[in-house]
Amino acid sequence: MNLGVYCETLSPARLSDPAVLGLLGDYAVTLGHALCFQEADRFAPARVMPHLELAAKLRTAGGRYALWPLLPKERGYWINERNLDAADRMIDALLDTFRRQGERPDLLVIDVETPWSQMERVFFPGPSTCRRLISFARFALENRNPRRFAWAVGRLREIVERVRREGIPISSAVFPLLIADLVDDGRALQDYLEMPVFDVGFDAYNAMFYNSYLPQAVPLLIPPEAAPRFLFEYASELRRRFADQAWITLGSTWEGVLPGNEGKVYRAAAQLAPDIAATKAAGVKTIWLYCLEGVLFSDEKLAVRRTRAEAEAFFRTIVDTPASEPSADAHWSRNRSILERLLRDRLNFLYGLT
Repeated sequence: MNLGVYCETLSPARLSDPAVLGLLGDYAVTLGHALCFQEADRFAPARVMPHLELAAKLRTAGGRYALWPLLPKERGYWINERNLDAADRMIDALLDTFRRQGERPDLLVIDVETPWSQMERVFFPGPSTCRRLISFARFALENRNPRRFAWAVGRLREIVERVRREGIPISSAVFPLLIADLVDDGRALQDYLEMPVFDVGFDAYNAMFYNSYLPQAVPLLIPPEAAPRFLFEYASELRRRFADQAWITLGSTWEGVLPGNEGKVYRAAAQLAPDIAATKAAGVKTIWLYCLEGVLFSDEKLAVRRTRAEAEAFFRTIVDTPASEPSADAHWSRNRSILERLLRDRLNFLYGLT
């Protein structure tokens, strides 16, 4: 079993704590560490160097380091169809720094997700449910553009190949419902959400099954009690398509950077066990957690540090939990059938019209 964990907000200095390095090294964990650029940074090497220094320390401790670069929020934060020019410049600057310094990460993470501004309109607290649905329908229609999607796939594929030529493998984060596109080889959902992923050719596809809050966000689609079954079925589909390139991230152990997730977390390692069991039953061999903040701290403000035993329990639970296929759920089965039939018979058809 291969282990990984994302960290979105803790600095290289805080993660250089010998206790943190020792924990990650003891379990041979790959750390996916965010480098959040700001407009004023202009992708400067000075922002990158502390991360490369942390990478060297983590390797010495027995772990691996994955750099997770993110754009300024006003440019979309995550990589998507609309910001590939900025993403291209960011990746070029990173590769130049790696060459000049003679250091590089063990893995690069390309987080392909809907633009931050669109997430604000649909998922952040504030707007009514009706306003959210209107916003979602509006931006889905705005996003639909088969030609631009094809261009984005090609452009992102060029970026990935450039990174790979430097000897750095590259993974992508994957919104789990995009896996519905795979069932009938569609692309509609990826384009409606501005997330070109499956045609790009990443070295790994890391699907983010955050069952602590995703079923609460879309309960009419994913009944909370059926969350492990949803994970098992779509993780199985990802594994069927990509074999050992199919990775799964479970969570969330902390509220993260998105507003509105207060309390929607797995505070105890044992809460992850049903999702771990379902992931293993799907045959997936690489499991990540989101995120290290919740492994190291037990509160939202990151003020209460866990003991070594409490933090270690998260990785120990992944290792020790046996595979177990969740029971079928009639409501989820019906909803999945409707979603995939809608994609196959309606959305993919409409999407293909120019």
